Amino acid sequence: MGAWGAGILHNDTTADIWAEFKELYNSGMSVKEIRQQFEKEYQPEEDKENYSEIWTGIAYGQWMCGELDDYTLKKVENATDEKWQSLWAEDKKLLQKRIKALSEFIIKIQTPRPSPLKRKKIVVRQAFFQSGDIIGVEINPNQYFAAIVTKKKDYGNDGENTIVFTDCLFAKSVTVEEVLKSNIFYLDIGGANNYYRGYFEAIFSARNMAKKIKLAHKIGEIKQDEYLRLGVGTPIGDWNKVEELYHEQLSSLSNQQSDRPVKVSVEDFLKRDEKLEMELIEWDKKIFREKLRPQNAV
Repeated sequence: MGAWGAGILHNDTTADIWAEFKELYNSGMSVKEIRQQFEKEYQPEEDKENYSEIWTGIAYGQWMCGELDDYTLKKVENATDEKWQSLWAEDKKLLQKRIKALSEFIIKIQTPRPSPLKRKKIVVRQAFFQSGDIIGVEINPNQYFAAIVTKKKDYGNDGENTIVFTDCLFAKSVTVEEVLKSNIFYLDIGGANNYYRGYFEAIFSARNMAKKIKLAHKIGEIKQDEYLRLGVGTPIGDWNKVEELYHEQLSSLSNQQSDRPVKVSVEDFLKRDEKLEMELIEWDKKIFREKLRPQNAV
């Protein structure tokens, strides 16, 4: 992973920032302009849980492009303060590993990268769906599952959709009302594609979706401004593996029960129940820490 070091540094937030950093850099923006845009977009000073992840992602982007500035380096150095590590505070041993990895990252990026990235020609890929679209995605010939598009974002020359998947399986057609009666699909640990665990929500770039976008079609739409938070952060998904993930989970459920703490219906998802939301966020934090421990065991 280069300057990232161990997986204890590289998570969904840093991955998001790095992906966007490359797009903006290739579009012609300077690293300073990109940093200023990210400060405005992510507001790290107001986000104690993700402060260090945001600045780590920005610093990594600048380092990769051969233009790490002193302002960003100082912000990353500040991130070693425990007040910016609230996500790790419950596990002191993991917290110290986190701070150690961050300190090593700081040392690493102060040595200029031997071969800085060169700008690449951009192919424009705008988001395929609108916020509120309900879509069907084919996983077998004449077998589909329903999903809800919660966000559309176009920045620079690339777009992305945030999509929440349901357990609503259908053959030829389905109504919006039937989708609303289903549940949010949950993915358990296991299988060849074990890169995600939790209530199935992910960010998909239009670039990633382009190859297999014909598998999806619009069913209908809903008007919704807010949704239930399913976890701490939203992971980056691989559209090309969605079918496999569904098959793996369905196969797993035929042999064992899911470890999900609570069933979340689509109706729940369309409401902001604070008690349920906090329960899901705490569960997400728990499995996040569990996933890191085996990678960083001594």
